[in-house]
Formats: sequence, structure tokens, C-alpha cells
Amino acid sequence: MGKKSEYEIAFVGLRDGKHDFHFKIGDTFFEQFETTDIEGADLALEMVLDKEPNMLQVDFRVKGKLKVMCDRCTESFYYPVGGEDDVIYKFTEKELDDEKIIALAPNETEIDITQPVYEFVSLLLPYKRVHPEGECNEEMLNEINNYLMVAEDEADDEEVENETEAEEEIDPRWSELKKLKK
Repeated sequence: MGKKSEYEIAFVGLRDGKHDFHFKIGDTFFEQFETTDIEGADLALEMVLDKEPNMLQVDFRVKGKLKVMCDRCTESFYYPVGGEDDVIYKFTEKELDDEKIIALAPNETEIDITQPVYEFVSLLLPYKRVHPEGECNEEMLNEINNYLMVAEDEADDEEVENETEAEEEIDPRWSELKKLKK
């Protein structure tokens, strides 16, 4: 049985203590996730695995850039990211209710860091992703503004039509009452 992923680490043969691992994370890493906003990547991931008899402590440090779509002009660009995170793998049969602690059956021999790395890296992106000032695609911004102005004009025209139709549909009895008001 061969390795399914380069991000699966066999720890069973490792002695207790710290072990360093280095990974390059590129576009293919994110292609396996269907619901990601990340279009590509050029990341260096350093991982330190501290093996103890009853658990594994894993520290991640990542630096590089992620390719994402600009929320302003919709053109893709590389956003610089960097950060650190850690996860604990604990040998237990119980289910754990802590996102920083992952349960491992006592007979497990390897860990797959794909999901924890994906979650950690995804959280490095800000909520709003835009090009640095002045780098947006001006042509696209103009197209978007023109579309918004046309859509706004059409919405205003519909409101005027709806108001006119509403006035025409007034019950004649109300018209008589309005005369009394004057």
C-alpha cells in the first residue's frame, strides 16, 4: 500500500522528539477542494512534528502567496500571506470537541495534514480581497460601473411604471373620498 498523498506523514518509525518537514504547496494542492476561493498558490510550508508517547504536536509555519479573485475588479491576483498555527493529534478512542485537537486511534501509524493545512492557509486570507491601490483592472471597473448605472436606470423606470399602474388601479370610491378631503 503506497502513500496516497505527500502530505501523509508516517510517524510510527520516528523516535520521540522534534522532526522537521518542508513542503512546497502549489496549485494542485487546492484543486482537490471543491469549495475554495483559492485559484493557485506558491507557498513554502515548514512543519515541526513533536512526537510524544501519547500525542503528536504539529507546528506549521507558512509563507508565500495565494492566487485569488479581486473583489473589486474580478481579476485574479497573488495575495501575500504568512503565518503560524499548531494542531495536536491525541491518541484516544473518544471523540474530541476541540478544533485544535484531532483524535487518532491508538493503532494509527500516519497523519494526513492536508485538511489542517488547508483550513489554516484559508484563514490567512482577509474577508475582502482587493488588489493593492492602483493595480485594479480599470477597464473592468468601468464596465462594472456602466452595468450598475444601466441596471439602476432600469430599476428606476420600473418603479415609475409600477407607481403609474397603482394610481390607475385606484378604486373609484376612493377617488370620491379624496374629493371630500379637498
